[in-house]
Amino acid sequence: MATATSAAEVPALRVSDKDDPRVVEEAATEDYSLHVVPHTWRMDRGKLTMAWYAVMTALFYMYFAAFIALAYGTANALIGIVLTVVAYSLVNTVITRVASTSGLTVALFSRSMFGFVGASVATLIFAATATYYLVFEGSVVAVAAQTFFGGPIKLWYAIVILCTAPLVWRGVRTWLDRLNGFLLPFYAVALAGVLVWALADKGYHGFLPDAKAAPGTTLPWLQAFTAYMGVWILMMFTMDFARLARPADERYHVAVTFGWLYYTLTFLVNGLVGILLVSTFGITFAELAGQESALPVQIVDLTGILGLALITITQMRINTVNLYLASTNFQSFFSRIFRLNLPRTAWVVFACIVGYLMMLTNVFSYVLDALNYQGIAIVAWVGVALAHVNFLRSRKMDLDGLEFRPGRIPAFNPGGIAAWFAATAVGVILKIADTTTSQFWDTWGLIITFVLAFGIYAIALSQARPSWFAMTRPFDPALEVPDPWEARVQCHRCEKSYLAREMDRDPSAGHQAICAACATGTAFYSAARHEHAEALAQT
Repeated sequence: MATATSAAEVPALRVSDKDDPRVVEEAATEDYSLHVVPHTWRMDRGKLTMAWYAVMTALFYMYFAAFIALAYGTANALIGIVLTVVAYSLVNTVITRVASTSGLTVALFSRSMFGFVGASVATLIFAATATYYLVFEGSVVAVAAQTFFGGPIKLWYAIVILCTAPLVWRGVRTWLDRLNGFLLPFYAVALAGVLVWALADKGYHGFLPDAKAAPGTTLPWLQAFTAYMGVWILMMFTMDFARLARPADERYHVAVTFGWLYYTLTFLVNGLVGILLVSTFGITFAELAGQESALPVQIVDLTGILGLALITITQMRINTVNLYLASTNFQSFFSRIFRLNLPRTAWVVFACIVGYLMMLTNVFSYVLDALNYQGIAIVAWVGVALAHVNFLRSRKMDLDGLEFRPGRIPAFNPGGIAAWFAATAVGVILKIADTTTSQFWDTWGLIITFVLAFGIYAIALSQARPSWFAMTRPFDPALEVPDPWEARVQCHRCEKSYLAREMDRDPSAGHQAICAACATGTAFYSAARHEHAEALAQT
């Protein structure tokens, strides 16, 4: 009886069937970073491919393949790379489908696995890792520029940061696809020119034919594979880009944009180029270890402005992605934890300041170590995510209806948190306990982390309760409209209209409609939890 009376008093939704012009204008820079991406904002498949392929041209992939080849031998490195292409393609097939179907970022999707508060940890790790890569790749450009022009390195750090920031002022759909599509042919020409020049000047010396794994190395091909697990941050990168994909283009994207073709080019082709260049320049393992700039310096010393152009293009392309993702995830983290709702452009500036301050330190001395530890948490996140998707599919739950709204999910999902933290803790302990003579961590550490995360969460899910994933509350706007993916509902707080899919009722304001970005206040969440408790008491 009370429920019926309350329902009669709930204010009517203000519904429209068209995008709010103010939201569309805002999306040009924000890309719905705190919201579900509507189908009207999804990108043409070719444009999304151009935007995402900026990641492919990072010099890191050339450097890393050569580093692995020098450490374990070229044949073992190539076996590890081929296995990496297969693994990445399979995992990102799942992630691409989830993201394109749900329209959710890593930050929003993580809420269903870890709860509203628990997901903030994943968001912060993502933002920090993207910032580290911004610093790492930006430092390479600065060193290359200093090699060619001279001058203090701190000045070049500042120039690189100042030149990168404006490139991500606008979002993926309105700018990054055009920028990176424009730069792609210049990258291809410059890379071909550098290869021809280097081979003509230095001669052909094969693909590090003398490189071999040290005697007694355990399963060097597997160590090569697990080394690439350390950059599984690309799984998170994929989700934040694939949410902009049209569901109808899914088969194309899982093959071309985020699938086997992309990873063949990124890891295998780039890897072969890197191994060839390092072999041609005669760079040793000691020179390359921990110094991605060793190869750029050689390239610029030999080819001058052509080499500098190549390095600038490759690193600026990847850093547009790094800075974009750092800004969106800083925005999500601070809006959730500190209720600080600033536009994404403000977080671009914040990430640039943090990045520049980090550059002023000895960046290579600690960034690689930090990335190693964060890589453990990211591998565990992937394991939990795959187990979560498998659970949803086994229960025939629709991915486009995945619950993520702040007022309808618990603060913590105990199963997800336990699996993620336990697997990460084991991984960290294994790494810390590892010795210089032991090869256990290098061979099995990240594999064990992944298996534990997947296995623990899968076991926990067998005993899962509905309260792990959603709070029981009445008056759901998504159920009050014919199609929550088409109807737009006005938020009482910001007065903008977003998809009914993400809208909620605000029990602290007479159950008026509220969007996902505004539904982060303490009063709102407390009222939502109280309403959840009352609903449980009535059942």
